[in-house]
Amino acid sequence: MATVPARPRGPLATALGAIASSLGELAAARTALFALELRQEARRGTGVLALGAAAGAFLHLALLLAAAFVVIAAWDTHRMLAAGAMALLYGGCALALFLRMQARAAGMADAFAATREEFRQDFANARGYS
Repeated sequence: MATVPARPRGPLATALGAIASSLGELAAARTALFALELRQEARRGTGVLALGAAAGAFLHLALLLAAAFVVIAAWDTHRMLAAGAMALLYGGCALALFLRMQARAAGMADAFAATREEFRQDFANARGYS
């Protein structure tokens, strides 16, 4: 079979090829940035979750033993007061932990900030060329 010689590309085809190449490189860079931030967010979230679970388990055991100690110590005189005080202690700890978790979750709300900023700049630059 005979091969057909390649036709020379015109300036429009060359410009479109360059634009397509630039868009491909831009998409590859943004995808890599997104993947990197996704891994970082996953690591950070997993670490926070693991620490929270371990701390919660140990706190629960400590509070349970403290409550049992107080109720047993006050069994003859003020058993209802001791049980109520331990219930308030549990409630206070639960509230404090919930507020701390809420504050930490609010700090994590800015996930993928670099990727979003890069896309924002890309769109702003694209609007400037139109």
